[in-house]
Amino acid sequence: MLQIVIRFLTFEVINVHPAVYWGLLSIWVMLLIAAASSLRGLEISSRAKTGWILLILLIPVFGMGIYTLRCLVKNNWSFLKPFFAPPRTAKKIASANRST
Repeated sequence: MLQIVIRFLTFEVINVHPAVYWGLLSIWVMLLIAAASSLRGLEISSRAKTGWILLILLIPVFGMGIYTLRCLVKNNWSFLKPFFAPPRTAKKIASANRST
């Protein structure tokens, strides 16, 4: 029994269930959709938007991290809107973004 517990706690490929990969893939796709919808609303050039999309697609974790930091620094909280904001809060966020 001890060997089974030790083998389960070690990080080996045999211990990771395929559902974990599907879950991570679905989280990644949701983040990618949120980033793409956020990029559509930004008032930057098409080249800059294309650059961000390529960065996020080609270097996934690094690109998404840098884009998230950019949104936080620029106070662009609209990338969270698709996930957490109810309709009234979404309108407040949109009006706050327009007034800045």
